[in-house]
Amino acid sequence: MYRNWLLFLLILSALAIFPGCSSSVDVTVAAAPAEAAELNGGGIYNRGEEVTVSAVPQPGWEFVSWTQGEEVVAETREYTFVARSSISLTANFRPLEYAVTAFAQGQGSFLYSEETPRHGVAYVITARPEKGYRFVCWLEDGEVISTEAEYAFVPYGDRELTAMFLPEEYRVDLTVDAGGEVEESWTPDAVVTLAAVPQEGYEFFGWVDMESQQEVSLQEVYSFTCTKTRTLMARFRKEVVPVDGSNLIAVVGKATTIGKYAPKDLVTLPSNLSVKGRRVRQQVADALAVMAEAALADGVKLNVDSGYRSYQTQYDLFYRYVKRDGVFKAETYSARPGQSEHQLGTAVDFGGTNRDYSDGFADTAQGKWLLANAHKYGFALSYPKGKQEITGYKYEPWHYRYIGVELAMEWKESGLTLIEFLQQKNQAE
Repeated sequence: MYRNWLLFLLILSALAIFPGCSSSVDVTVAAAPAEAAELNGGGIYNRGEEVTVSAVPQPGWEFVSWTQGEEVVAETREYTFVARSSISLTANFRPLEYAVTAFAQGQGSFLYSEETPRHGVAYVITARPEKGYRFVCWLEDGEVISTEAEYAFVPYGDRELTAMFLPEEYRVDLTVDAGGEVEESWTPDAVVTLAAVPQEGYEFFGWVDMESQQEVSLQEVYSFTCTKTRTLMARFRKEVVPVDGSNLIAVVGKATTIGKYAPKDLVTLPSNLSVKGRRVRQQVADALAVMAEAALADGVKLNVDSGYRSYQTQYDLFYRYVKRDGVFKAETYSARPGQSEHQLGTAVDFGGTNRDYSDGFADTAQGKWLLANAHKYGFALSYPKGKQEITGYKYEPWHYRYIGVELAMEWKESGLTLIEFLQQKNQAE
């Protein structure tokens, strides 16, 4: 019995002196690279116990092998062995390889990266148009994914790409006003979509075909089938400021709008004041009667050829001029709807001469008399000569606006254009 206890103590002493002889072993597992997989099976085991470790690849990774140090011990994701001592195992992975296939719509070719496309690794493919063609965009599943010929991306699966090439004459040349930008996209059927994006504080107000000088759309998004070179302008302006059209001193110009305002006190002028029976606001009609009588006493017969115009009338008139002369020229002599003084019901065009609606009106008896006397009766010349950069419109010696006698006298003394004068008055209020 004594000898058995002595042997037992000797065994315990040996185990304490030689840890490698412990009854448990440590199995450590790691993935290379670490993010490539989820590992199972690492831990503490009894010596001699059967152990199974496994590796579950994350998306985009492919299992290669289990290694112990430099030695490959298994080439399957599950590795079973008998744990005789502590061990460190590494599960090795590599990125999945993908197929990147490109097709040409039109005449062109491709330059591929030299490296094989691998999961998570940047890859570049470049579209190269043939002579007489130009690159338009890369498409995938019918959607535009890039407008750059050199397309760089990180693959996470197989890709089938189409490079769209069009003849050189199929293109859109864009001019973009300050205050915004344009996003351009194409479909495989050469349908172009242009999206105007205003900057903060600006608004979009039209696409213009620069060849015809016509507005082709007022919508921010404009689509068309491209069959030739199109030269377009995207127009932006500072957001227009709404003003009250009923205010006698409302600032009406290209930076403001009275919307669809319509006066409630319009009256029809008698034939001795307007052969065409134009309408104006009541107080304007009263002032016109007094002024016409004074002019007649001086031997001058005044006639109102144009008075109030509704929003719709101004719309029709403006776009009639646009069709005839193009939008840029029309804007020099005609206001857009919502921006015309005529819509106020307080502005009139004088006529009845052989020089109506021309600079020559200034040399007629009516033109001379009005320039010298209209302010005494509350009327101001809206668009004087040489002030187009300020007023936005060319010289109109026939166009006067009623603002009241006191203000008209003050305006005359100021030497300012009417719009400058009214801006100051509105700021002072």
